[in-house]
Amino acid sequence: MKKKIIVFLIISLFTSIGNSYSNDIYQTIQPEKSSEKKTIKKSKFGEFKKFVVVTANEYATKIGYDILDKGGTVADAVVAIQLTLGLVEPQSSGLGGGLFITYHDSKTNSTISFEGREKAPKKLNSDVFLKANGEPIKFFEAVIGGKSVGVPATLKTLYEFHKNYGTLKWEEIIKPVINLSSNGFVPPNRLINALEKEKFLFDLYPNSIFKQILKNPKKKFFNNNYTKTLKKISQDISIFYNKEIAKKIVSTVNNSKNPGNLSLKDMKEYEIIKNNALCFKLQNGFKICGPNLPSSGTICIIQALILYQNLFNNELKSKPSLEEHLNILNYIYFLRDNFLADPNFISIDIKKILDQDYIIKNYKIFKETTITSNMNNINEIFSSTSHYTLIDRYNNILSATSSIESSFGSRLFTNGFFLNNQLTDFSFNIKDRSGRLINNRPEPGKRPLSSMSPLIVFDKNNSFFLTIGSPGGKAIISYIFKSLVSLLYENQTVLEAIESPNYIRIHNRTFVESEKLNQKLENKGQKRDLTSGLAIIKKENGKLIAGADSRRDGTVKGN
Repeated sequence: MKKKIIVFLIISLFTSIGNSYSNDIYQTIQPEKSSEKKTIKKSKFGEFKKFVVVTANEYATKIGYDILDKGGTVADAVVAIQLTLGLVEPQSSGLGGGLFITYHDSKTNSTISFEGREKAPKKLNSDVFLKANGEPIKFFEAVIGGKSVGVPATLKTLYEFHKNYGTLKWEEIIKPVINLSSNGFVPPNRLINALEKEKFLFDLYPNSIFKQILKNPKKKFFNNNYTKTLKKISQDISIFYNKEIAKKIVSTVNNSKNPGNLSLKDMKEYEIIKNNALCFKLQNGFKICGPNLPSSGTICIIQALILYQNLFNNELKSKPSLEEHLNILNYIYFLRDNFLADPNFISIDIKKILDQDYIIKNYKIFKETTITSNMNNINEIFSSTSHYTLIDRYNNILSATSSIESSFGSRLFTNGFFLNNQLTDFSFNIKDRSGRLINNRPEPGKRPLSSMSPLIVFDKNNSFFLTIGSPGGKAIISYIFKSLVSLLYENQTVLEAIESPNYIRIHNRTFVESEKLNQKLENKGQKRDLTSGLAIIKKENGKLIAGADSRRDGTVKGN
């Protein structure tokens, strides 16, 4: 009887899948023009003994390194790193967005997750992204302006994490970022590229300070309002959530194009969630740890690895083909989009959805069922998000992914930073074609589903093995799955795991990064840029092997 119920549920979801996918397509994958040439720079890979930092930008890497070098912990360095990224990569992450941190504390041998995901305002209408006739609005009609903005969470996450595990004073670790902001910085490639292709920012702000970068990209750029914000929050972060800056955020959101319903109470009452990380031991002994829901990444990657290992060990008894990798991803994304959501609103049986028999049984049904993909205008989405990872001299380990969602988020700009558009990570529809309520639908106070996947992996002896993560929207799951297969099953190097071509199959559509991959497929995919920003630190023979993806601006520095 139980099997019949599962089969019925899967088939009924397939019949409604087109409706729920068709208007969420813009969130599917987020390709971005590569900002680096494909030659591998020395600053992107290295071997270290004591400590190491990998971030998405050289300025952030250097500031994080300096803090670790003078004896700070990862909880000290991460604050400065994220605040620096908010300055030099404002299109990707920052004070107006959210953050997931996975942290291993060497003293207690515990792995903790700080989950700073933005929340929907308490006055949000569940039909916020629907027209009067019940049809969803277009993606960028939802993105631009106040209705897409969730309560910013990054600063409170950093503050609470530092309060728990930092050793240096709060104002001391922000000071080098204030100095950088005051002295100006040379715009990095990714910021220049993002501005060159940006369609909406300058319509909202014709006299934006960022026009200076387009006029003279080699000249130092100054964001004076950001400097002022840094000085204020270095003394008292309550100004951000209770006072002056909070009021400006609320006013910007509610008096913008497509105004939202954010309140000062939403800002004051926001709380991050500190949890034990979600950890799962695979059959081969490796333990995967990462954030809990509403980050879907940990669950999806574990599900994919369970399937991969079962096929490798029990069914195929050889290395699964690229086609099988893609089938696994297609299935995992289906499970993600139909079953996962904020667990404070939807009851989700984690033990069940990570059960090997459950996953394998439904995978076989999935492969035998034909679904129709309704993917349109894939090129319209741009990439945001930033990932960084570091290990200090005390053997504390941190993996963190932060984002404002779309490039430049909602495009709303206040106090020197952009506000997120994370509410567009909700499904725009409330119900699917069968009338079933969609789990990841908009609701007041709810956190939208995320694909951010800052992971820490331990070996069969429960010793640290590696840390990994990437930006890239829903494609994050594919990028990390590809790399973990390389490192956990194929004995490849960190360099090979990062630089090997990316691939993704989602909603029955296939995208590959190289024509060589396409030649392995009977039904060819679409060749396109899949601009991951993978950052990996692996412990090997007592050394820390670190790598930053050549597709982006990231660098490595350590001792």
